Amino acid sequence: MNMNSKKGRPGKAQQNKVQNTEIPVNSAPSNATGDKLAVLLFVAVMLLAVGTLVGGGFWTGNDFVTTVRHTPIDWAHAAVMLFLFAFCILATRALAWLSLFGSVILGTRMNAWKSVEAFCHKGMPFSRLFPGGSSWLSTALVQSLVSRGQYKDALAAADFEWNRSGADDKHAQNLGTLCFAAGVANQAQRDVKQALLWNERAIGVLNKSLEQLEKPAKGLMAKAAAVQTQQVLGQFKIQLAAAYFNNATIHFNNQDFRRARENYKHAVENAMKAPDFPQKSDIVKFGNEQLARLKHA
Repeated sequence: MNMNSKKGRPGKAQQNKVQNTEIPVNSAPSNATGDKLAVLLFVAVMLLAVGTLVGGGFWTGNDFVTTVRHTPIDWAHAAVMLFLFAFCILATRALAWLSLFGSVILGTRMNAWKSVEAFCHKGMPFSRLFPGGSSWLSTALVQSLVSRGQYKDALAAADFEWNRSGADDKHAQNLGTLCFAAGVANQAQRDVKQALLWNERAIGVLNKSLEQLEKPAKGLMAKAAAVQTQQVLGQFKIQLAAAYFNNATIHFNNQDFRRARENYKHAVENAMKAPDFPQKSDIVKFGNEQLARLKHA
């Protein structure tokens, strides 16, 4: 994000440019221990998935065939076997998803970016096989690449996922973070036009995600996840404040002071609602200073 500015009155571009700060880049090597643990977790859960499919499929299939060959046919028992076979397939699918999800989460927490990016790349083409699709894999990949300064690859992955899932509201809670990260990548490359585009996408999707999550929890599972939902809401508000702030900075530097004022206002409002984060005080302080400066712009 951009936090520093030169003093001056709106209308004098050379005096009002908000200086771009360098985006921190993670240059540390991937955690070798974390990479190994992530691979071991993936293999273990995948073996469990294969075992569930083979063992469950053999048992239910064999019992079903035996039942239909018997006279008279016990249709109730045959139906139960078909139901259990379908359950085995669904359980296998869930375990396959868990093998990737768990490995990516573990790798992310241990800064094992090599395994995180490898699993994301391998899992993205199989979007239809996972519950909820693979937009979360693309988001994890883009975040990892941006953190390492691999902006070109990050933007290619973001474009791929946006073209595939951008119109589907059920992916909103993943795509908001993806769009925000893509906006940061474009700002790092000084591509103002694309940065604005991705920031606007992030703002639209994050606002939609907030609307979805702020609805009263219904059902036992939703209520049990209420604490985690509040944490996610906090993260979205942080990203929303940062996206508005970044847009405001770009508009200010382009001397579009009306849009700059609007975005600074939204940035401050969302930062005030968000939990504490490192740039919160900077966004609120600098945003209010810019709003006072642009009051009559």
